[in-house]
Amino acid sequence: MYRFEIINTFIKNHNFKNYLEIGVFRGQNIREIIAEHKDGVDPTTELGESIPEINYPITSDGFFELIKDHNIKYDIIFIDGLHHSNQVDKDIENALNHLVDNGIIVMHDCNPAEEEQTFVPRQTGIWHGDVYKSALRLRQKYPHKFITVDTDCGCGVIFNNIEEDNKCNIDDLIQGEKSWEYFNTNRKQLLNLISVDEFKATYQ
Repeated sequence: MYRFEIINTFIKNHNFKNYLEIGVFRGQNIREIIAEHKDGVDPTTELGESIPEINYPITSDGFFELIKDHNIKYDIIFIDGLHHSNQVDKDIENALNHLVDNGIIVMHDCNPAEEEQTFVPRQTGIWHGDVYKSALRLRQKYPHKFITVDTDCGCGVIFNNIEEDNKCNIDDLIQGEKSWEYFNTNRKQLLNLISVDEFKATYQ
């Protein structure tokens, strides 16, 4: 199951209309999204080509600064921008501020397979950055329900205004953020990891 299939499941279930994607790159994901209105944010210039789905060719910080004084809300937001946890933390906070009451945020790269794939700056071909740390910090800071679907590098899902029904001990989350070994051993609990079959049974 791919990230766009998870996103489209929620769009269908909730009749979502307005979609925001942070980190469009070449547009492979956003082209598959079935929402009526789609905004794409990405400052990437090294591609040497025009990506029509990027209607905001700026950083996510720049985009949220641009809309901060406007009552712009999205039904569903996909975060797949700069894979540095400090930036992802900001993207999550900004996204929550521009999310409708029953909205959903989907985060990519929450379940890295190898520690080398998480190093910042990037040192490997396959790279997820330390996004997983943002997922753990989110669960420490906010009461929102959070799951991670164990597919496509780990797709985290934040449910706005739905309280967590499978809380994780804060000390465990902190330890998982500090220690790769602890995270790797306890990732199912720390990420509230569910299988694709479990996701389909619950949300499709």
